[in-house]
Amino acid sequence: MHALAKFFGRIYTNRSLIWVMARRELRSRYAGSPLGLAWSVLHPLMMIGVYWFVFSVGFKVGRGKDLPFIIIYLTGFIPWTCFAETITVSVNAIIVSPHLVKKTAFPTEILVVVHLVVAMVTHAIMLVVLAILLIVYGIGFSFYNLQFLYFLVGLSIFSMGLGWLVSALNVFYRDVAQVLTVLLTMWFWLTPIIWQPDMLPEKYRIFLKLNPLYYVVEGYRSSFTAQTGFWENPSMGAYFWVVALLVFGLGGWVFRRLKPDFVEAL
Repeated sequence: MHALAKFFGRIYTNRSLIWVMARRELRSRYAGSPLGLAWSVLHPLMMIGVYWFVFSVGFKVGRGKDLPFIIIYLTGFIPWTCFAETITVSVNAIIVSPHLVKKTAFPTEILVVVHLVVAMVTHAIMLVVLAILLIVYGIGFSFYNLQFLYFLVGLSIFSMGLGWLVSALNVFYRDVAQVLTVLLTMWFWLTPIIWQPDMLPEKYRIFLKLNPLYYVVEGYRSSFTAQTGFWENPSMGAYFWVVALLVFGLGGWVFRRLKPDFVEAL
């Protein structure tokens, strides 16, 4: 337990390094591109536009619960994108950084946190887009909007734990990255992002609620549209936090146990 606490403590101790590496990662991601960092804005806007066109124009998906499809979709897509981007990049975080891993003094556990911070940039941009659309559609702002921060904290904890787990396992089992791609695709469609839970029969919804992302996505949606408090569903909240903290602890434990063998495996 002491070793695990020390592991997590190193993340806080190296918070300045995390910010420096996150800025460097963001610059390198668009290095050589004429538009540079502008892609950090254009890319999420293009993704939003494509999904809106396909489902609103192509499939003629209308309003749900008096809300435009773009609002329903975006309130679910924002947290999902933050999660998926963090996990997708984190799975290869160790194997693409052998020069850092081989430095015995370097805290490799911060690599996943760096990718989470970078994903937060896209997250912030999408929130601005959402705010503009809420104004356009006449959906008012309220105190409840701020509770997305609560769900963001939970999402970050869950993402870090899963990121540590898959990044460590991928060093020794390279198929993890390939399997993860398939699982994330399935996970996307099993999460109420482009559809709403009330579209399914009640008897099936209980199984969907076992998905930790269900709580986060519905939490974001209620924060910006339904204006209901997270404390109004204590059972779902308790379940999510148990799962999130278990994944966080397990991911940290597995990463710490496998870390001494990273150099040899690379």
